[in-house]
Amino acid sequence: MGEEEILALFQKDVETGAAALVEQYRYLLWGVCARRLSDPEDIWECVYSALADFCLRWENFDRSKGALKSYLISIADKKALDQYRQNQRWNRTKQAAQCSGVPSAQDVQERRWLLACMDGLSEKEKRLLCLRYVDGLSYTDIARLLNLPYEQVKKQGYRAFVKLKRLWKE
Repeated sequence: MGEEEILALFQKDVETGAAALVEQYRYLLWGVCARRLSDPEDIWECVYSALADFCLRWENFDRSKGALKSYLISIADKKALDQYRQNQRWNRTKQAAQCSGVPSAQDVQERRWLLACMDGLSEKEKRLLCLRYVDGLSYTDIARLLNLPYEQVKKQGYRAFVKLKRLWKE
């Protein structure tokens, strides 16, 4: 399906246009994002974020300034670059925390509070959060480790994280 047909679908029905856009460009954008990122979760997040950005503002796209394909590639590449930079900041922060030595009194207090909040989680939720955030495993790795479907692990991990955040605020 060509760019003109996809844009015509957007004019008729945004949902149909969005579905056609995703079908046509998701793997191309995967390749663009994979040049900067290695984690499949991060890559798919960037791909779908770029597609969503376009779908929300498709009326602003000016055909006279370039092709739809190029426009989507530039959005996806920017998303991937932002994610790459965020990952680098996270890695530097994590390394600094490991090298800092003795924890501060505030760190100790926050850890105690976190452990108390984690008592409100099930053993399955605790294990999943520890694998994800303490051991640093991706949802893909956790799914393989636990022999569960990726989407199930991702959904349970998200729900456990939301539950922990709610317990933290109480």
